[in-house]
Amino acid sequence: MLSVDGLRKSFGPLAAVRDVGFRLERGRIAALLGENGAGKTTTLRMIVGLIDREAGTVNIEGSPVGYVAEHPAFVPWLDGLGLLRATARAFGLPPRRLEAGIESLCGRLRFDPGLLGRRPATYSSGNRRKYAYLQSLIIGPRLLVVDEPYTALDPPSIAGLREVFLSLRREGAAVLLSSHMLTEMSRVADDVIVLRRGRVAGRAELGDPRGRDRRAVPDLEDLFMTLCGRPDP
Repeated sequence: MLSVDGLRKSFGPLAAVRDVGFRLERGRIAALLGENGAGKTTTLRMIVGLIDREAGTVNIEGSPVGYVAEHPAFVPWLDGLGLLRATARAFGLPPRRLEAGIESLCGRLRFDPGLLGRRPATYSSGNRRKYAYLQSLIIGPRLLVVDEPYTALDPPSIAGLREVFLSLRREGAAVLLSSHMLTEMSRVADDVIVLRRGRVAGRAELGDPRGRDRRAVPDLEDLFMTLCGRPDP
């Protein structure tokens, strides 16, 4: 579904991403983990084409692709409904399917549909985040890429979003999440990729968190600290 090989990106003298490569198959959720500055966000932005890569390849089988940034931004002249309609037209989504999708997703995301008459820039940070999910999920993504999925969300919304990720997996979509919330990642992720200083420091396969003996699933905090927690010599 997603194949990344040899990604590289520098900002001046800083090598932000160095030869990063991994695969994500259909019907799986991968967690991209790492310390601050490990290169996670840069990697995600190269995958979805928001920034150019200096080297490497990104191959995505299937479309469309949804992307939710940690701090989403929206065109300032459209209200929420107008922006969803523009998104639907861009992806060839019929009006009836758009209306049905809005009704279903607003409930799952705990997003008040009454806000759609306002511009997203006026929403609270949590509602801007939910709206960004609404805009990406309405197109029925086969690959969903999310940077810090739970930023600004309250506990009920986090629980609802967790179910959204799991339902995408059941439908055969692929989900790539970059997060510092290890407990939440252990609840949804099948695969883990750990970055350190722009390189892949390690990988692990967790399997289905709901279908396995929990004792057989690696502890993500132990794994993370083993790969990233040691101080530099």
